[in-house]
Amino acid sequence: MIEAHWQLSRRAFANTPDPEFVYRSEAFAEGFARLVYDATELRGGLSLITGEIGCGKTMLAQALADGLADSPCDVIAMPYPKVTPAQMLAVVARGIGIDTPPRGKLDVIMAIGARLAALHAEGRRPVLLVDEAQLASPSLLEEIRLLTNHEDRQDKHIHVVLLGQPELRDRVRKRPQIDQRVSLRFHVEPMEPDDVRGYVHHRLTVAGRARAGVFSDGALEVLAARSAGVPRRVNTLATQALFVGAMRRLTQIDAELMTDVADDQE
Repeated sequence: MIEAHWQLSRRAFANTPDPEFVYRSEAFAEGFARLVYDATELRGGLSLITGEIGCGKTMLAQALADGLADSPCDVIAMPYPKVTPAQMLAVVARGIGIDTPPRGKLDVIMAIGARLAALHAEGRRPVLLVDEAQLASPSLLEEIRLLTNHEDRQDKHIHVVLLGQPELRDRVRKRPQIDQRVSLRFHVEPMEPDDVRGYVHHRLTVAGRARAGVFSDGALEVLAARSAGVPRRVNTLATQALFVGAMRRLTQIDAELMTDVADDQE
């Protein structure tokens, strides 16, 4: 009903990391560029990306994976880190082409080391993306650190990107052996009001809305303020406003409706 009423070909504000909907604000573009450089050129061992809930860390990780698709980097995604060190090593082993990892921990570590060295000789470099890394156990963080021991005199053979909520920074700081290996620290901030406006316009355009004016200027001001610039909140409030607007057969979302929707959400 929403799509039909507002002349959209698809959902404009779904809370899923669809690369087509990536809005490259100035802050997002900087984080993306620094992350790509760290993973491909700087040859560091660890990137640390933090941000509040819903600020776009997963979208940034997805953009990185897409951006590295045609590069010498092979992305290994671990979207949920509540696993044992042995399970994580199995994920890494399969991600770098070891179809049947050995059962013993020492054997799998040796197999991973040999495979990473072979990939390095071919000019390839795996990149391990660990989302929600604030949930990782101390033993898993230590195993991730040990992964970055695979190196030669010039390069690390694997790069690790830890993405998580702000408490991840404190967890890493308390572990100097990990903290000293971090080559990039980037905090994803909420969007500014102008970015919220651009974000909404971009997503509506991608979703097939050829004409502007779905949200009035006042509605966008309310949306920016009540969402605090957090993309996930923007998506939720915008979707609810579109739904109510379609139910009432409106031609535009105004500030009053946007305020009502925000009040209902709270």
